[in-house]
Amino acid sequence: MAGMLDSLRSNVISTVWKSEADRKAVVDIDDKIALGVLLWIVAEADEKFLPEEEKKIKEVLVSYGNIKDDELSTIMVSVQKAAERRIDLYQFTNEVSENLPYKHKISIIENLFRVACADKDLDENEIELIRKISGLFLIAHKDFIDIKIKIKKEFGLKTL
Repeated sequence: MAGMLDSLRSNVISTVWKSEADRKAVVDIDDKIALGVLLWIVAEADEKFLPEEEKKIKEVLVSYGNIKDDELSTIMVSVQKAAERRIDLYQFTNEVSENLPYKHKISIIENLFRVACADKDLDENEIELIRKISGLFLIAHKDFIDIKIKIKKEFGLKTL
């Protein structure tokens, strides 16, 4: 991936991984960091970044990317630093989704909702941000609604 992810890699990741060998390995985890950034900005959308949300981000990253425990803290630092840069959501999602199959995009939207629901309160700002990302991923509106209902049920939240 080029563009924002290259910039992220050179400006953010290189501050975390010091050796040249480590930097070369970073290319292999771009997708995990990109997912982490999207998860992080959704968690911050309601202006309350809670421990439950951070825990859910870690769970998603571990299950999605088979990240080892010793890599998780480094990836989380990279994700946090990248999220603090206030990415251009349009450009970033465009790069992230460029070669992603539709089912992977669906999975990302599901995980964004999981992070948003981790505190048992799905805020309107979180919904709108996920809706925007969903639109940028070209997810059908019906699929977006189905995902929202599915994940709200998963967390025991009212679906109306």
